[in-house]
Amino acid sequence: MVAPTLFDKKFSPLISYTEEAKEKFGSSAASIVIIQDNKIVTEWYSGNHHFKNGSLVITTDSIFNLYSLRKTYVGLATAIAVVESKLSVDSKISDVLRKTPEYELGNTTIRDLSTKSGAKYFGSNRIEREEVACDLIKELTGYNIAELITERIFKPMKLTDTEWISVPKEKLVCDFQAADGYASVRIESNEGHERNLYSSARDLAQWGDLHLNRGLINHNQLVPVDVFKLIEELRMDTEDKKRIFGWYYQDQCYYASGAAGCHCVIVPEFNAVGVRMLNKYTENYAEDQISFNKIFYNCLQA
Repeated sequence: MVAPTLFDKKFSPLISYTEEAKEKFGSSAASIVIIQDNKIVTEWYSGNHHFKNGSLVITTDSIFNLYSLRKTYVGLATAIAVVESKLSVDSKISDVLRKTPEYELGNTTIRDLSTKSGAKYFGSNRIEREEVACDLIKELTGYNIAELITERIFKPMKLTDTEWISVPKEKLVCDFQAADGYASVRIESNEGHERNLYSSARDLAQWGDLHLNRGLINHNQLVPVDVFKLIEELRMDTEDKKRIFGWYYQDQCYYASGAAGCHCVIVPEFNAVGVRMLNKYTENYAEDQISFNKIFYNCLQA
């Protein structure tokens, strides 16, 4: 398959920046998808699934490990479960997960899970926040994260290139997140809380567009409006840490990123979503994220 090129010249600086980042960080792959006014206006692909001979070329159905970007999917599932159960975000988790010893969960509330505050690990087995969220969602809805998001979001939006990978697939893009520098893929549970959520650039851009449109896609309200009211309330109440349900909120935009370089930024002012995919870990991504967001915003102003 030959990767398509759809190009709006005003985004040239963003593509140039991403080409440089790919070389600078040592990524074998890069892609950009930009949605504006609910249409893809720029689409660009570069590189291969890894550096060895025989590696597949990056194209529309190449799927990258999202790593911490997965927290926006965990977050949305949590928000849907809480809103539809009519729970207060200040409810203690232990009041819902009665089978888990209260001393393991302490006074952690749904608000703490939603804003990534308080403890990151729980109990002697050091269960992560995301797994606690998965248990909470199952208790409230009867579905795990993956089941809930797949039925409510992926299927109606036809996002066929996003999934929690539990068996190897050809379209997986290797990443170089491991300390030894070897190319790898992450195969874990299909329940939705672990670091094995893979997505294509197109699907991730559509995921961003879902949030930009506050859950309304093709005249269908896929996500309850009250979910976005809850997000606004949490933003107003969380002055010191603007991370809500996995998204970092700033004045001009909100965004989320993963350890291997995948990034999604939403700019409501211009009705736009920008997605950049890489597959190489670096400690410089905090600076990179700010730079990408700024260049994207400047392009939108052009």
